[in-house]
Amino acid sequence: MIFTLAYIPFVLIAYHYFGVSIAGLLFAGAGSGLALLSWITHKPLKDFVSPFIAIVLGIGAYFSGNFIALKLYPLLLSLLFLTYFVVSVLTKRYPLITWVEKFKKRPLSEQEMKDVIVSHWFWIGVLTINSLIHLYLVVKSDTVLWALYSFAGWYLYFGMAMVLQLSFAHREQIFQAVRNIWGYGLFGGVIVMGFIPAIVGYAYNRLMKRPKPHIFFQRVTAAMFRLFFRFSPGVGTIEIIGNSNRNPNNTTLYVANHESWLDYPLMGAYITDLYHLTNKKDAFSWSIRGIAKLLGVIDGAGNNSLHALLQKLREGSNVLIFPEGSRETQGKLLPFKKGAFSLSVESGVPIVPIIISGTRLLVPKGTIHWQKVQNSTIKIEFLEPITHYPEESAEVLKSRVWDVMSAAQKNHNG
Repeated sequence: MIFTLAYIPFVLIAYHYFGVSIAGLLFAGAGSGLALLSWITHKPLKDFVSPFIAIVLGIGAYFSGNFIALKLYPLLLSLLFLTYFVVSVLTKRYPLITWVEKFKKRPLSEQEMKDVIVSHWFWIGVLTINSLIHLYLVVKSDTVLWALYSFAGWYLYFGMAMVLQLSFAHREQIFQAVRNIWGYGLFGGVIVMGFIPAIVGYAYNRLMKRPKPHIFFQRVTAAMFRLFFRFSPGVGTIEIIGNSNRNPNNTTLYVANHESWLDYPLMGAYITDLYHLTNKKDAFSWSIRGIAKLLGVIDGAGNNSLHALLQKLREGSNVLIFPEGSRETQGKLLPFKKGAFSLSVESGVPIVPIIISGTRLLVPKGTIHWQKVQNSTIKIEFLEPITHYPEESAEVLKSRVWDVMSAAQKNHNG
């Protein structure tokens, strides 16, 4: 490597001061010295190839007095590598497999093996183009352009080829990063875009002492959330089944299955004057706690939080609860916790079950990464309201709602 880098300045300086013949003789001497060093240090036979070419070309330049003999060195090296790769592919002895395994320090998987084999054809193409460039520069070009490419140009060329090779080898990771940047960047972007009009409207409603000033804030963010889902990676369409606002003048307790963190903005996109719980206390830092409050988030879990939701229901606002208490991953309804149904019994507010499907295909539980899906349909089905019977316990109501939602979810998955 050092010899090939030193080749251009060595030859040009020798040629400038001593002429072609002496430059050729000095180049042959340098090749001989390198070959001797390789022999003393017991280098493998392949390390003698480059010095041998230098000796032959140097002697050729000495006797012919033609500088073109010295210009052939990079071209012959490129052709040598090209021949090596072509023969390797034809004999199915793929050198890159060994090199990559040494780099990774482990055997390659079946898919990695296929990718590395394909990469040999890529490098044959790269070497072919490089050889043609060298050939043109030897035959047609002036010495300066030949020297620039032979000294640094082809290293930059191979560097760009290596970037393409690595991009191909790590294409899934690159595509994953693009999906994540797209999804989370879009989410952050719509939040920032909607924040100013939302907060200004909220402040105006507070100043005018209008009831429930947070509703305007939620309506603006609902529009932003719909925009987010319209352009999110992997989302094809959003299908609304039923009426999300079937009782616009009545308070509603919404109970939904839970597939992904996307369920929160999804519900916020279609329901306003809405309150819901986080799954733990102090889920938000102080810097965004105020915004979360305007979005209807009640921080924490437990009896105190359920009491806060009960107060919201009595004040005429809507409440959303995911009674499974966790995100499910297989499209099957998990057992319900009792809190939502106790609220319905105590408040007398009917329950509107909601079935969500499709969000687990995008960002499922257990990962923060957007999955590789295309044109996924997100379905939101608002089922008929369920009112608890007189003297019916929260436990019985819970079982009844679970049966209704389980049957509806099977239709989504079917």
